[in-house]
Amino acid sequence: MGPPSLQSITAAAVGGVANVAAVLALFARFEYPVLESIGSASFVVLTAFLLGFVAVFVSAHTRLVTPAVGFVGLLVAVAVAEVTSPAPRWSELDGYTIVEGPLFVLQYSNTWYVWLSLLLFAGVVEFAFRRGYGLGDHRLRNLPDLPLSRPVVVGVVLGVGGLVALATAALTVRSGIRPPIAALAVYVVALAVAAVPLAALLARGIVSPVLLFALAIPYLLVVEVFTTTDSPVHILLFGPYAIVMIVAWALEAALRSRVGGWDGGRFSGSRAGG
Repeated sequence: MGPPSLQSITAAAVGGVANVAAVLALFARFEYPVLESIGSASFVVLTAFLLGFVAVFVSAHTRLVTPAVGFVGLLVAVAVAEVTSPAPRWSELDGYTIVEGPLFVLQYSNTWYVWLSLLLFAGVVEFAFRRGYGLGDHRLRNLPDLPLSRPVVVGVVLGVGGLVALATAALTVRSGIRPPIAALAVYVVALAVAAVPLAALLARGIVSPVLLFALAIPYLLVVEVFTTTDSPVHILLFGPYAIVMIVAWALEAALRSRVGGWDGGRFSGSRAGG
């Protein structure tokens, strides 16, 4: 992977500043009290910039589409939801701040780590599809060719899957899951549900686990972020869902091998199917 260019860094900085500007503008318009504290406002600026910078940088440096497009789509969706929803109403009771109404931009800002992990996950999936199935992969830059070595596959699976798991566990802690051992359980099942589709795709080009992930996991995390739930314990269902993914992996591998002679194609360096 080559060093980042000035253009990539500049584009990333623009993405970070744009995210900061949008978040602060929405906070100011609806008079969010977070701006009343220098410490809170500084943290918002830092995390908002980090999210926008990393998402745009990955796309600018590698020419992957999903990180930047996903980031822009998410920001626009949050802004539209905030502007078109009833404005939150703030009050105080016994020294506590009471709010009525939706808090889309605040929840988006506070859970920046969830969006960052999902955008990076999407970027890895796009890389695998485009390299492995020849979908415009000649346009990609600063990315390795397939097949990836086993240590690299393991590193990517555990690294990116671990980010999704860490973000999920942090989200459930923020939502009030107790005790800490429950958060550890959430980390384990979230790691499984993110690692299985990445391993299936990167190692053998198997796509059904990724499709299962896309159908359910982002939606459940979005609901957890923007909808108040009694308890985030239902996230533990990620564990059984990971088992479903493994079954789908085995079935797809068997079917493709028997029908089309698929044995990994570019993903494994074989000629058949690739």
